[in-house]
Amino acid sequence: MFLKKLWLLFFLTLSGGLSYALPAQNHVDYKNWSLQDLLFSINSDLLSPTDKDIYLEYYLQKAKKEQVPEAIIVGYRKKVFQVKAYTQQTLYADSLLNYALTLNDIKAVGTAYNVKSYVEYINKNYRTALEYGLKAEDYLKGAQDEYTLNKVKSSISSIYYHLDDYDKSEKVTKEVIDYYQSKLHDTSNTYNNLRGYITSVFSLSKTNFRQQKNDTLQLLLRDGYASIAKLTSKDKALETAYFDLINGMYNHRIKNYPLSDSLLTVSIPPIQTNGDFGNEHLAYLYLGKNAWETNQREKALPYFEKIEKLYLETAFANTELSEAFDYLITYYQNKKNLEKELYYTKLLMGLSSELHKKNSKLSSYMHVHLDTKKLEASQKKLEYELSKSKSKIRGLYGLVTVLILLVFVGLLYYQKKQQKLQQQYRHIIDHAPQTPIQLSDRLQQVQATIPVVEIPEISQPLNTTQVLVKKLEDFENKKGFLQKITQDELARQFGTNRNTLSKFFNEEKHINFSDYLKRLRIQHAVRELTYNPKLHLLNLTGLADEFGFGNSKSFSTAFKEITKLSVTDFIKMRQQDEDFKDMDQKHPIS
Repeated sequence: MFLKKLWLLFFLTLSGGLSYALPAQNHVDYKNWSLQDLLFSINSDLLSPTDKDIYLEYYLQKAKKEQVPEAIIVGYRKKVFQVKAYTQQTLYADSLLNYALTLNDIKAVGTAYNVKSYVEYINKNYRTALEYGLKAEDYLKGAQDEYTLNKVKSSISSIYYHLDDYDKSEKVTKEVIDYYQSKLHDTSNTYNNLRGYITSVFSLSKTNFRQQKNDTLQLLLRDGYASIAKLTSKDKALETAYFDLINGMYNHRIKNYPLSDSLLTVSIPPIQTNGDFGNEHLAYLYLGKNAWETNQREKALPYFEKIEKLYLETAFANTELSEAFDYLITYYQNKKNLEKELYYTKLLMGLSSELHKKNSKLSSYMHVHLDTKKLEASQKKLEYELSKSKSKIRGLYGLVTVLILLVFVGLLYYQKKQQKLQQQYRHIIDHAPQTPIQLSDRLQQVQATIPVVEIPEISQPLNTTQVLVKKLEDFENKKGFLQKITQDELARQFGTNRNTLSKFFNEEKHINFSDYLKRLRIQHAVRELTYNPKLHLLNLTGLADEFGFGNSKSFSTAFKEITKLSVTDFIKMRQQDEDFKDMDQKHPIS
């Protein structure tokens, strides 16, 4: 028999390169093979996908014809694993279950329920997967097959994990680990027991990571790496990659980001080759989180976008990977990119809705169903949880609608505000003097009301108002208002007292001294900022000092009060004017 299998393997190897050119239906020999030889060929991985389908279909029909239960079960199982569509997977899984029920064989029925659980699990119907898994466990407990039973329990612990019930996942996984550990020296199945043990240690490590049991996690990682050393080189590379993934996540938690990056990076190729895009993208998530925590947000962005691409292309998502969308929302909030922020908010809401449909996070349901198995109570609890979920989702959609309306109104308001600012700016520019300021508008009005007095002789004195008008004119021409000066100091310069000067401003100019200085300074600032590009290089503090203000806040407040524009808006609009670009040389300040 061994020589026959060896010859068959040689034949398949030799013809493997021609498999696409030479379809299986022309390989008439395979129809004369035994079920054992057909299964050997199917398992050899040397057939093309098309040929494997043909061989497997013939194997199943031959098994039915010869009425070999074990072969029929194997055929249905392989059909489930081979097809991709959920409807086809369900069809073959149901056929297997119906056939197993006719055998009156509890192991066969338990195996069939486990296949049903597998179909629901890979399609993210975790609640249904759990129900089938528990049925499989119940049947296999009476089958006296501990190895198969613990494989089923391992699947159940994984379902617990995806339903975020980490305590139950931990409990079941520990039971599985205890079984495999007790069988490590069983010579009849040593290697498979070792692999089962390592896989279970990895599962427990991932669960303990979620539970933040860091001390236990370190022990599990050490045990896992030590056990991996006993594997073949091919298996060792893959299992090491999975433990590197958890180790990388753990080092992220303890803020050892360089080591975390290194472990996560080397873990990706083997996991990727294994077709495990869930854990592959978990590595991307933590590489992104490492970059984010080290203030490299532009570097983090592509990692989070990989998870977005996975979700959009495959609809794959879980509560772990959904964290990436929180980062994307925060990133575009900081960038003030409203369009992207709204996009990722809607995407996260859709993902959340999808997770609820798949019954993720329904911990109360799981507690009732899995601990007591009182189906009626669990059904009521589930309906209550689903009702709450639907209410929350409706509320979220309503909130998004309100937000969109608010954003729309806000955009209209912003647009109108910008138009008003532009109009105000054009008004200021059109009336900005191109020569040095002589007098404020109000002062000119006051001066015009004062009669012109001819002075025939030097000795004839001017009245107080005339004197102050002349001195203020000189004060403005010399830009004395740019100095930090008080009303008392100006009164002394003018040879008068504070009361007289204050009365002059109030009665003749209808303005107090503080507002007088402020208006002169802002008029001067407008002119200088309009025609002197070099001043645009200064910050607000520098401009405040340049125009006689004590600090940037008082300057900004005064500028906005008088011009109805902020300093930064005025400068920004001025810089956008075509006539401003070469003004530094063309319009020197006098």
